[in-house]
Amino acid sequence: MSLDIQFDLRVEGEALADPFLDRYELELMFEGARQSIGAGLRRKFDGIVCEEHTEAPRFTISGVYDNAIEEMDIQYHVDTCCQRFLLRVMQILNRRA
Repeated sequence: MSLDIQFDLRVEGEALADPFLDRYELELMFEGARQSIGAGLRRKFDGIVCEEHTEAPRFTISGVYDNAIEEMDIQYHVDTCCQRFLLRVMQILNRRA
């Protein structure tokens, strides 16, 4: 079963006069984030399904790069079939390795 990972990465705010990252570099950063986060989630959740419903978790990764302060904020949204499985997914997600 393939893990469902959706990405919503975007840029907000007015760019500084001399931005740290140009549009091309921002796209490279977004692609790197997709690859890195996706690989980490696939590694952690390979073969992990709800014991009761046999469904895998679904992830939506939202990221906003703020041009004005040149920072990226990333948030994870997790959908699961039931509350019990959500607790298990969160335990796995919060492990370091």
